[in-house]
Amino acid sequence: MELAFSGPHIVPEPLRRGTPLPLNQLVEESRSRANIPNHLLESKIYTKVKTNSLIQAEPSMLHFSGFELGKDYLKSLKLINISSEVMNIHIIPTQTKHFQTTYTKKYRLIPGLAYTLKVQFCPDEWRYFYDCVRVHCKGEENLLIPVHAYPVIDDLRIPPHINLPAVPLGQSVSRAIPLRCSCPIDFEVQVYVIQPHEAFSIHPLAG
Repeated sequence: MELAFSGPHIVPEPLRRGTPLPLNQLVEESRSRANIPNHLLESKIYTKVKTNSLIQAEPSMLHFSGFELGKDYLKSLKLINISSEVMNIHIIPTQTKHFQTTYTKKYRLIPGLAYTLKVQFCPDEWRYFYDCVRVHCKGEENLLIPVHAYPVIDDLRIPPHINLPAVPLGQSVSRAIPLRCSCPIDFEVQVYVIQPHEAFSIHPLAG
């Protein structure tokens, strides 16, 4: 979101040094800014998720959970005509460079049939990615299909059972379980004790 000021806005020099970066510098540039402005993208509101009275999205959102840098990933998205009318919809594909949307659009969509979209994702850094597919329908019930991509811990090994040896009364014994992650980013960890017991303790519970 951009703010428009009614007149010149001058920031004093002492405040300018410590001012955080504008929000638009922290958000990824979309491909559409370099092209001709999209009237449907800029003038319409897209708030419906999963389904409206005309179109149903399966799945309601796309998740690319876990990835390797430079590797391509592909997921399918179906837009199903759940109405009783033959219709024509406008599909606004993903806008950022890390997601590419392809589909073959027919002239009109018959009831019960669907468009199948292919969304390709190719990451170039370890972080969270977001985009969306928008569907402009008749009226104002426009659909929004969020697209998420994020790294996950896929090599975490926790033993299903922990065996502790016999210990004399009044003494204690402990067992350490190392938590390692191959992704070069930080993850938060929290442990929930489902059934506490005074003879057992677990630490740390978060980190």
